[in-house]
Amino acid sequence: MLSHLRLSQTKPSLVHLDELQTMITASCGQYALEPKQTDTPSLQGALEPFMLSRYEAISVCMNVGQVTRSERMIKQDPGDHLYMLVQDEGRCVVEQNHKQHTLLPGDIYVVDSTQPSRFILNGHASRQISIHLPREEMLHRYGKAITGGVMVEHDDPLRTALIAVVAKSMEEGMPDSCARLMDSTFDLLGIYIDGKEKQKSQSEREKQGVLGRALSLIDRNFNDPAFDACQLADKLGISSRTLQRQFQSLGESPTRKLINTRLDNAKALLMGMSQSDDHSSVTNVAYHCGFSDLSYFYKEFHKRFDMAPGAIVNCRQ
Repeated sequence: MLSHLRLSQTKPSLVHLDELQTMITASCGQYALEPKQTDTPSLQGALEPFMLSRYEAISVCMNVGQVTRSERMIKQDPGDHLYMLVQDEGRCVVEQNHKQHTLLPGDIYVVDSTQPSRFILNGHASRQISIHLPREEMLHRYGKAITGGVMVEHDDPLRTALIAVVAKSMEEGMPDSCARLMDSTFDLLGIYIDGKEKQKSQSEREKQGVLGRALSLIDRNFNDPAFDACQLADKLGISSRTLQRQFQSLGESPTRKLINTRLDNAKALLMGMSQSDDHSSVTNVAYHCGFSDLSYFYKEFHKRFDMAPGAIVNCRQ
């Protein structure tokens, strides 16, 4: 049956925990591997990277106790991807956003790297395919509905279709064909998400509509140093208290979201600079991204990225 179709032939071998940890960090960012038995540093595991069209992917198998991503890890290594997990063999319990799901072979779950998560294996062998989806691109495709962890329900017919298309993508050798198949994957995922969204109440959809407009306004106005949460509420035609409530689902205040948007854009600009650019260039970036106080910019930048703005430039060399 398609629900038990094996997608990968990755075979585990004896590997030291630190070696597998290094491979996971290089491919997915900061996640902590914890063995079932703490007195042994070795386990059965393997990781094989590959490409699906322009998207990075890995096939990973292991028999650790659990894998976690904490708030501290997210602060040190902010996630810029969503990971579409396909359980290929064994089972795995996924915890994210205060919900728990058990993945069996053929199940699909979209992990949000910007939120804490836990993957419980209890020392049993498990193999997963992880397709790395750029977060911003997926937000433009699906909106906020793709964030926070999304389980494709086991009994939904679209899950079977998704597995079939992913399997065909993995066996397809021609780049153009693989690109079309990945587009089909995203179309099917979009149909599933749209169906789930339509099940929500009218009040929930209206709330998400206000939040979506708020996020768009922040993206359009972050480089204006006079733009703040009060102006945002005015542009939306709502009170400051209502605006605060709208942002509760994101886990951050409107002011913090605005600051982080400015910081993220500043980081992106700094990553495009070279060491030949002088100190005034960093200053120009800060002003361009809406900061009028340089000391505040440096303090907030270091708090978010754990390094000074100039160090970002040096790291790119």
